[in-house]
Amino acid sequence: MSNINPLNQPEIRLLIAEHLKRSDLVRCLRVCWSWHDTFLPLVWEKYLSVDNSCRIELPQDVMTPEVLRSHRHLIKDLKIVDWSGNYPIAFPRIQKLDFHLDKGRTPFLEKYLAPLIRQNQSLVRLHLRSDSNDYHSPDWEALLELPHLRELSLGMSSIQEDDIVRFWTICENLESLLLEHVTFPRGTTLHASMCFRNIRELMLFSVSGMENDGLFRLISACPNLEDLAWSCSISVDLDNALEDDGAMGGSYFEKFAKEVARKRWPKLTSLTMGGQWTEEDMCLIIEGMQRVKKIDLYDTFGPLTFQVLQRHFNNLVQLEVESNSEETSILLQNIMCFCPALKKLKGGSVLAKDVVEGKPWVCLSLETLSICFMFSDTEQHLQPLIFECLAKLTRLEQLYSWAFRTPFHEKYPDPLQFRLESGLNALSGLRRMVTLFSSRSRSLSENELKWMLAHWKELTSVTADVDIDDRTRIEVQNLFKSRGIKLRL
Repeated sequence: MSNINPLNQPEIRLLIAEHLKRSDLVRCLRVCWSWHDTFLPLVWEKYLSVDNSCRIELPQDVMTPEVLRSHRHLIKDLKIVDWSGNYPIAFPRIQKLDFHLDKGRTPFLEKYLAPLIRQNQSLVRLHLRSDSNDYHSPDWEALLELPHLRELSLGMSSIQEDDIVRFWTICENLESLLLEHVTFPRGTTLHASMCFRNIRELMLFSVSGMENDGLFRLISACPNLEDLAWSCSISVDLDNALEDDGAMGGSYFEKFAKEVARKRWPKLTSLTMGGQWTEEDMCLIIEGMQRVKKIDLYDTFGPLTFQVLQRHFNNLVQLEVESNSEETSILLQNIMCFCPALKKLKGGSVLAKDVVEGKPWVCLSLETLSICFMFSDTEQHLQPLIFECLAKLTRLEQLYSWAFRTPFHEKYPDPLQFRLESGLNALSGLRRMVTLFSSRSRSLSENELKWMLAHWKELTSVTADVDIDDRTRIEVQNLFKSRGIKLRL
């Protein structure tokens, strides 16, 4: 029988690497030269962040231009928070560049960004953001030279009159376009013949200059949309938004809903709508969608939207709602009982008694849960039962337990308590837990914090109130820091 050690096989090590955090990959570099050769490309190709202090998550305490230059051929995903001319600007395998410009660094942009783009023709995804209001457009000629660009994200930028044609030309090959706090020349719109058939994902937040009319034309020019996020105002009606359907009457919201029903976007499955929509407006839109996988309802969640959403329960993967009443509490509990494919749920508040008295949850694939379990003064005995329900969500990675201050919560003032005496130990089986956020929960003790370290090996962040003295606080913070875990107390 062969005595070959499986860990000596590069293929086995690569499979193991898929389940390791970046810090663990760095530790693997130190095992031996063979492991070093296997894991080094994985350390560098995954998200690399360089900021103006030149710090990076690698064995070296300080990232030097020489170290970055010697490994640049391994980098696929690069995030730049600030940059220096001493660093290399060519990365042969780069696919994604996330460029975040600090306030007051606009002159730097003109000097380095265009050469950085031009020397990296392999770019597929480009994110350009700024903290400054004086950030102008990038070099659109440089972007036109990127043959493989499929995703463009712009934040805090402006598109000048002379660049409009170049911008639309770039959009013709994109699959994803994300615009946030972007300014166009006033009155910008699209020609009726323009069509962006490749765009599958479109996000339009705080886009000025195009107004609702121009934005609606842009959305209408993307017939293969799958994911739409759109924050719009209600100040402008769209009587003339669609020249081929000028007879269409009714409010702006009804027009959009009618276009959804007419299958203008037959592949649309994900929808985020910002603005002053009503529950009735959202019902019209949901009724027109063939399939819903992801939807953000916010303030439009109620009995009507719940009813029209029911036929999509089997397909629903992500849902964001705002539940702050006894009526919506029951609806939220029912969603967790009838949506088996749900992976992310942001739900506001649910009463503990509704969970205990309701049907068992079927959303066992949940990875992210943001919810506030509320208890009255006489319902503290229900705390362990809620932990037992959470314990069944074995794929859970992020748990946010918020607590709000509204008239509704005055009647149910107590949130879930992440204490061992309340039933926290039931969550020992949540092996994938990465993030815990607990708001207005009773202060945790040193025991709860150490329990989390012992049972949640993948933990990276904990935010909670604690009841410990200053000396113990420092010891616990140092312990979490040594494990690479962010602890906010």
